[in-house]
Amino acid sequence: MLKPGSIPNREPEIRVGIVLPEDNCTEITINIPAEPDYFIISENQHKYNLNSGDEVLFTANKNQCSLFVNSGKIDTGKIWKIIPKDDIIMNNKTGVKVNNVVSGRSFHWEKKISIYLAGIIEVKGVEGNLVLINDLPLEEYLMCVATSEMGQACPRELIESQTIAARSWMLANVEMKHVDLGFDVCNDDCCQRYQGTTFLSEQSVKGALNTRGKVLMYNNQICDARYSKSCGGVMETFENIWEDTPLDYMQPIPDGPKDFENSNLPLNSEEKVKNWLNSTPETFCSPKIIPEDELQKYLGSVDEKANYFRWTFNYSQDKITKMLNEKCDLQAENIIDIIPMKRGYSGRLTEIKIIYLHKEEKKESILKDQYNIRAAFHDSFLYSSAFIVEKDDNQIPKEFVLKGGGWGHGAGYCQIGAVGMALKGYSTEDILYHYFPGSELKRIYK
Repeated sequence: MLKPGSIPNREPEIRVGIVLPEDNCTEITINIPAEPDYFIISENQHKYNLNSGDEVLFTANKNQCSLFVNSGKIDTGKIWKIIPKDDIIMNNKTGVKVNNVVSGRSFHWEKKISIYLAGIIEVKGVEGNLVLINDLPLEEYLMCVATSEMGQACPRELIESQTIAARSWMLANVEMKHVDLGFDVCNDDCCQRYQGTTFLSEQSVKGALNTRGKVLMYNNQICDARYSKSCGGVMETFENIWEDTPLDYMQPIPDGPKDFENSNLPLNSEEKVKNWLNSTPETFCSPKIIPEDELQKYLGSVDEKANYFRWTFNYSQDKITKMLNEKCDLQAENIIDIIPMKRGYSGRLTEIKIIYLHKEEKKESILKDQYNIRAAFHDSFLYSSAFIVEKDDNQIPKEFVLKGGGWGHGAGYCQIGAVGMALKGYSTEDILYHYFPGSELKRIYK
């Protein structure tokens, strides 16, 4: 596994969590391809050869898992590994097929898909559920990340810059969210999207090969190169999203050319935020650069067709009261008002006040952190916390309208903006230095 704070001088092997304990998975089905040949082995060195076309089934058995091949029970063990006998050539849909894998975990686009995985597959029982981990070299993982995060139609400069950002974030290894489960990252938006070779393209393979070992660095440390789908026109700072410690290479700058100007910037008043979110400035992630009806071909396979730059949600009084009661434990009879208290540089709310009636008495609730705000104001998860709230003039409003911008936290690399930059002729380096100003590209291994 990766070590935090270390800068490797050769390509590391990594471990990716594909099926997690919270998926509550008690069965995993894996299909063995025509080539290469595979074998399966337990922690007790019980070894079985697998044949082309075999269907392998694991079922949870307390803290162990039972192994079935083509419906016949073979054995039970705590840890099983499916290992290729020969090297795998990275192509589209090479490796074993794993069925019903969660994608978009806990987000509004959550679904189950089948994915293809190269490398070694490990399955183990954890407290009555199954966990599946994929072991493989970092560069093979990165070949798959680019076209898991974004679509195959993206320009070369997008693929390369996305790959470098993903490599940098991975090797910076700041969060270590899943170290207690024995893997470096998970397969989903919690970390980075990784759907194996399912959507692997010739271009994404070249993107990793062309940038092999290259990372963004600042003050001799690998950059914690975060990214989101759309900043909405202005990049957010690190400290307004995660911690109070600023990162100098994540600055609150417009997602536009160096000479970009707009009368609403900086977004330092509610009036300016309102004007900004009710307009369509010509930033790199704007529909003026990539029209909404053309955007889908550049997005990842699990992304919805939707408005990413500007969007609107209409909530009836009944709907918003029920939702905020469930999400914030308010016990409200009605919602009276929703008042912005603090915003980041991109207009993203970091604190909001909810005024409501409880037993005919006015009460207040303060909600902090953009993540909690996004979780509260949507059935699953709001696109971003950059929004304004409009309501009618009734003493008890009949409707609240949320008008917002951007998808995701908005800090660092803006994926749709990077596509826009690539389409306008900016280089891989231009894109990275725009989103991570002051950083430098360096190859740390060959």
